[in-house]
Amino acid sequence: MSDPRRRTTTGPTTRAARDADLWALLARVRGVRVRRKLRALAEARRRERHAAVQVTESFDALQRHAEQRLRVLAECRRDRRAGAQWYATLRAHDAGAASLHQSLDDARHAHAAARDAASDALSRWRIERVRHDEAKRRLRIAVAWASGDGIEDGPG
Repeated sequence: MSDPRRRTTTGPTTRAARDADLWALLARVRGVRVRRKLRALAEARRRERHAAVQVTESFDALQRHAEQRLRVLAECRRDRRAGAQWYATLRAHDAGAASLHQSLDDARHAHAAARDAASDALSRWRIERVRHDEAKRRLRIAVAWASGDGIEDGPG
């Protein structure tokens, strides 16, 4: 009687050939996963760069605000007759400083989160790459074993 689990048509009939097919499939799947993780890593790095630009822009806006404040303050001191108006302008100008500081803090937090996400994506890509390399190594062993060139006791 023949074993019903054994293939009788085309394709592998030995355990070694089935193992080689399994490792070939797993290596292809792992390759797809590596490419997917690499795309996720590229996207995470793009978001991190964008967040870094946002921090720079927020910092520059705060710097421009400080420079404008110095100009308004200089006008307050220079023009004594219109000094009250300049001081009102200075108070109105200073009222916007809190939102600029909050914007900078938000941008810094977003950048830190994006940097952490990029680091996590890099770790996940590295892990998947190692798994892919291991699947390819096992495939080479299984193919060698199936062809009779490999180790006597099977793939390991």
